[in-house]
Amino acid sequence: MADLDESVAFWTEKVGLEPSARGGTFAFLAGDGVQLALNQVERRPDDESLTEIVFEVDDVRASYDELLARGVPFEVELRPVTTDGSHELWASHFRDPDGHLASVTGWV
Repeated sequence: MADLDESVAFWTEKVGLEPSARGGTFAFLAGDGVQLALNQVERRPDDESLTEIVFEVDDVRASYDELLARGVPFEVELRPVTTDGSHELWASHFRDPDGHLASVTGWV
């Protein structure tokens, strides 16, 4: 990431993760069994990452609404993406300040 402070602010203030440690070019954030490590680099690689961070939550509608209210820039509205025959998996995705893809998902 280009700006560690900007990324830490996004993941804590908008997404709701909690800082757990920070030193040098690294910051570690945690929430609901997730540990996210951020590393500031001087020059971002030319190739795009195919990594997606997925947060599976108990109440996807409430989580989506909460994140939206905090200013998370969702690229699509919350919608069903698949089914197991009796339940639907709902999801929406957003990007952090460095363009990393993240999704919030949950079974309805």
